Amino acid sequence: MHLTLHRSKSRQRGSALIEISLSYATLVIVALLTLKASVNATSGQTWTIKQSMTDAFITRETALASRIPYDTLVGSSSPWAQNPSVSTSTVTLGKLPGGLVVTGTLHRTRFPDANNLPSAGGTGTATTNPSGTEAWRVQSILAYTVGDRQYVKSRTVLRIR
Repeated sequence: MHLTLHRSKSRQRGSALIEISLSYATLVIVALLTLKASVNATSGQTWTIKQSMTDAFITRETALASRIPYDTLVGSSSPWAQNPSVSTSTVTLGKLPGGLVVTGTLHRTRFPDANNLPSAGGTGTATTNPSGTEAWRVQSILAYTVGDRQYVKSRTVLRIR
C-alpha cells in the first residue's frame, strides 16, 4: 500500500509538471501572436505617418514654387535649376514617434516655355510673342522609402509673367 501511494503521488507531481509546461507554452504562443499583431499594426501606422509627412512637404514645395519672387525663380541662384540641370538635395520630412528622422531626396528643375523669347530660354520671336510673356514650368520631385519600397511624389507649377 505504501508503494502504491508513493507511485500515485509521483504521477500527480509528474502530471502537474506537464500541465504547468503546457500552460507556459500556451502563454508564450499567445504572447508571440500578440506581439506580431502589434508590430503589424505599427507598421501600417508608419506607412500612414510617412505618407502624411510627404504630402505636407510636397504641398509646401508647391506653395514655395508659386510664391517665390519671379526674379529669384529665374535667376542664377534659383532653387530650381534650369533643365536639363537638376538640383538635388536630401531633406528632412519629419520625425516618427521615438525620434526616428524621416528623410527624402528632393529633385528640382524648371523648364522654359518654347514660346519664351531666346533671352528667357525659348525660341519665340517678337511675332509669336509680341508682349514678351515669359512662362516656366517649375517641377519638384520627392523620392522616399517606406520599408523596402521606394515612392515618388511630384508637383509642377506654371509661372507666367
